[in-house]
Amino acid sequence: MNDTVYFLSDTHFTYHTDDALEKENRRCFIEFLATIRGAARLYLVGDIFDFWFEYRSVIPRHYGEIISALAALSASGTRLFICRGNHDHWFGDYLPETIGAVILKDPTVHSLQGRRVLITHGDTLMPGDRGYKALRALIRSRGAIALARLIHPDLLFSFAALFSRASKGISHRRTGLWVETLTARAEPLFFERGNDTFVMGHVHLPRLCEFGRRTFVILGDWGTHRSFLRLSGGRLSLESFHSNGNTLIETR
Repeated sequence: MNDTVYFLSDTHFTYHTDDALEKENRRCFIEFLATIRGAARLYLVGDIFDFWFEYRSVIPRHYGEIISALAALSASGTRLFICRGNHDHWFGDYLPETIGAVILKDPTVHSLQGRRVLITHGDTLMPGDRGYKALRALIRSRGAIALARLIHPDLLFSFAALFSRASKGISHRRTGLWVETLTARAEPLFFERGNDTFVMGHVHLPRLCEFGRRTFVILGDWGTHRSFLRLSGGRLSLESFHSNGNTLIETR
């Protein structure tokens, strides 16, 4: 057991398990989890699944190998923490009960290795974007969740896949602008909760910026960058996972 803490987000695992790219993303993720067994903590900061919805008696079976790998990590002594993302907000009791994961409030602040780390998925941080924020409130409402439970799971997941493809196309075009806007807003706005470190997901381009003793991190995504954040000995490093050795991602 060691004191190292890891953060990653936006793996966006889908239920198309026969897709070659999906298979490779899963293989690398499972390999990564095996390399960090015995670490102190792993934070999964939202959109781990491209869609997740728990019915009272139905659990998405397409994610079985991912859940098994997380269970093995948990069994090694690593504590698991999960933020709800905009694609997988609808977690219930299944993961806490089966793998011991803690579902976090968003945002949350944890004290880690002498740092006060604020952790959030970050999908509401862009200025404006009123249409998305209204839709977000609607689909998370009790009425919408009750209605979704009346829809057959196959139909609901198919609809979610169509919506996901459309939203990813819009997000991809905005990624660079979002990174620059968030970086510019970070120092005056994102350190108001007594935190000296701010870690977010949602935007699929990794970035680590330091403002004196304050550190702002966008975790990036798994499919393109294989990016993750490591906290060890009080020091942060933003890295990219590779089977033959991780590489450091340039910071600013």
